[in-house]
Amino acid sequence: MDGAAFLDRVGAYARYGWRLVVINATSLLPADGTEGGAFDITWSFALGKQFEHLRERVLPGDEVPSISAHYPSSFLYENELRELFGIAVTGIAVDLGGQLYRTAERVPFAPGAIRARLEAAGRLEPGTKQP
Repeated sequence: MDGAAFLDRVGAYARYGWRLVVINATSLLPADGTEGGAFDITWSFALGKQFEHLRERVLPGDEVPSISAHYPSSFLYENELRELFGIAVTGIAVDLGGQLYRTAERVPFAPGAIRARLEAAGRLEPGTKQP
């Protein structure tokens, strides 16, 4: 992910009055080229009835810059990305330090955690790629 280009684009949305609608993430199990899995992250913006989305695929351990300098309310989504998915979001304006959620499992939506649950339920053969 080109963090500088991404932040420039987000800054343009903010300057032109677009509002942040949602930040969404999806975990992807290992596949060719992503042996440790990956994440698809989508940032959605709206201006009136127009919607636009920025989507990035990031690998575990990749850093994702916070957009909280442009959209202060994004800190909740970004803390969620870190706590539930294990995504390394950097520079969050209000970093809750892992205290947003209390979950039985640490980072429950990380690809490895999802794989373990699928294997335990017999829905995925150990060592296979995406189901």
